[in-house]
Amino acid sequence: MTPNLLMNLNGGPPTYLRVGAGVYPVYGDELRGWSPRADDFQGLGASSPYVYQSLDELFFALVNLCVSGGAARRGAQHRSH
Repeated sequence: MTPNLLMNLNGGPPTYLRVGAGVYPVYGDELRGWSPRADDFQGLGASSPYVYQSLDELFFALVNLCVSGGAARRGAQHRSH
C-alpha cells in the first residue's frame, strides 16, 4: 500500500506543515500518530522513531531539524571561502 500524495492515510485531504520557507507533507492521524514518512505506516506492528504522537510534536521536531541543519550549512559555507 503506497499512499497517494494527494490523500492522507485516512483518506482525507493531505496534511502539510510549514516550517520557515519549507512546506512538508505529513502522514498519519490522531490514532496512529504522525510522521514525515508515509512508509512508517506500512505494517500493523511496525514501529518507527519518526512517528510522533501529535502534530505539535512533529512540528517542533521539524523546526529543530531545520534550525540545526541550517546553522550547520551556513557554517560550512563560511569556512570554505
